[in-house]
Amino acid sequence: MSTFAVFGMTADVALAEARKITKTTKSSGLVGCPPLELTLTEWERAVADCAAAIMAGEKVKQLSQMFDAPQYAQQFMELARKTGKCRDLRIRAKCEITDAKGKPVINPKTNMPKIGWTDYSPDFSRVA
Repeated sequence: MSTFAVFGMTADVALAEARKITKTTKSSGLVGCPPLELTLTEWERAVADCAAAIMAGEKVKQLSQMFDAPQYAQQFMELARKTGKCRDLRIRAKCEITDAKGKPVINPKTNMPKIGWTDYSPDFSRVA
């Protein structure tokens, strides 16, 4: 089962997200008047500003497909660092979510433990 993935933000992902959410119009400032269309250069400037804001923020996305072992996710992280600007790269594992006491969080509808992404840290105490 594939349970490891790389999360973070890269400049390419931020730019793609900025292109999706940046509007092509701006308010005319007058009540009852239709919004004004942005020119291509104005829109590109708005996209660049939005991408810079995304890169400066804290939001992260899943950057990689799911891997079977953490070393493959580590290799993906190394490649991502070499290819361009990135931030907050980390490996997460899909497993049971636990509370502060270490007990699994139970889904009230299914009475089963909740499954979600948690930060992965190698546990070297099991190595003999």
